[in-house]
Amino acid sequence: MKAFSIFSVIFTMFAFSAQAQTMLVQPTGGHIQTGVFQTLPPFSAVDTIAQRGVIRCGTNLKNPAYARMEDNVWKGIDADLCRIMAQAINGDRNKFEMVHVGSGNAVDALNSGKIDVMLSGATYSAQMETSRQVLGVGPLYFDSQQIMTRGDESEDLADYKDKKICIPADSGSQRNFEEYNAKHNFGITYLTFKDQNQASEAFMLKRCSLITANGLVLQGLKKSMPKLALNLLPMKIASQPMYAMVRYDNLDLQLALKWVFNAMFLAEQYDIKGTNLGFYATNDQPELRNLFGDNPQMWRGLHIQPNWLREVIGSIGNYAEIYERNIGMESEYLQPRGAGKLMRDGGTILPLPFM
Repeated sequence: MKAFSIFSVIFTMFAFSAQAQTMLVQPTGGHIQTGVFQTLPPFSAVDTIAQRGVIRCGTNLKNPAYARMEDNVWKGIDADLCRIMAQAINGDRNKFEMVHVGSGNAVDALNSGKIDVMLSGATYSAQMETSRQVLGVGPLYFDSQQIMTRGDESEDLADYKDKKICIPADSGSQRNFEEYNAKHNFGITYLTFKDQNQASEAFMLKRCSLITANGLVLQGLKKSMPKLALNLLPMKIASQPMYAMVRYDNLDLQLALKWVFNAMFLAEQYDIKGTNLGFYATNDQPELRNLFGDNPQMWRGLHIQPNWLREVIGSIGNYAEIYERNIGMESEYLQPRGAGKLMRDGGTILPLPFM
C-alpha cells in the first residue's frame, strides 16, 4: 500500500459516515432538523454505552504510547481519545475502560461485545469494511511504517541482502515493504508471522536481523526493552492513517463518533484552547453555538451530551494539544503529525462544518 494521497484522505473524511483479552478499569483519577444528519433510532448503541455507564476502548496495552497506567491514572494517546468519547457519551471523562486487544483480534473483540471502539494497534483496511467486519471512524492521526535493527548491526539496508526481516503475514506492512524492497533491490527476505506480537518476539530472539512496523509500535518495543540497543532507522516506508473502529452494525455509534472527532478538529481550526475557552464559548457564531451545545438539538440528535466539547477543551485540551502531549513534539516519541495536520497547516485533515 502506498502512502495515502491528500485526495484519498479528504475523500475518506467525507465518506466515512455513508475484538479483547484483559480489561482494566479507569480508576478515580429533539431530533436534528438540518438535513445534514440522519436521525438516530430512539434507542441506539450510543444509548447502550450511556446506560452501562462506561465506554470500553480497545487498544494494545503492550505499547505505552497508546495507553499505560502511571500513578493510578491512564496516560497515552488512546487513553485521552477514550476520555473524549466518555465525556461525549457518558458526560464524565473518567467513565471509560481500557481493554487490551492483541494484534489481529480487533474484529473478534468488537463482534463479541467486549469493546465498543477499537483505537490504535489495529490496521484498518478496505477488506475489513467491504467484508462487513468493522466500520471506520477517522482517521485520528497518521503513523509512518519504519524499520528497526539491533544497535550492533548496520544501518544501511544494502548490507542486509539475503537476510531476514520479521513481519506479519499478508499485512499492509508486508505489502508496503515488499514494494520498497523491490524498488531499491535490497534482496531482503521475509520471515512471516501470524501477527505483530509474534514478529516482535522473533526479532528479540534474533531470528531475523530487521523488523518493520508503524513507528509508534517500534518505539513502544524499544521502550519496553531499555537494556537492548535497538536502532530505529529514519527512513519512512509508508504513511498510514490510524482509525477508530466500531462493529459493522453500529452505524449510529459510527455517526456519533464521526462528529465528535470532527468537532475536535474544528476546535483546533478555530484555535480554541482552555485559555480562551470563555471567549469562544460565549460567541454568537452559529457554528460555535452548535459545537458548544448552546443549540443543543444538534448533539442530542446524535445522543451526545450537548456540552461535552466545553468540558473536554477545559480539562484535556484541543486535538493539537492532545496529540503533541502524548506522541508529538512535547512527548518522548517526537512523532510529527505529518499528513495528520489540518489542511490549513499543510496536512490532509479538512474538518466538516457543524451547521
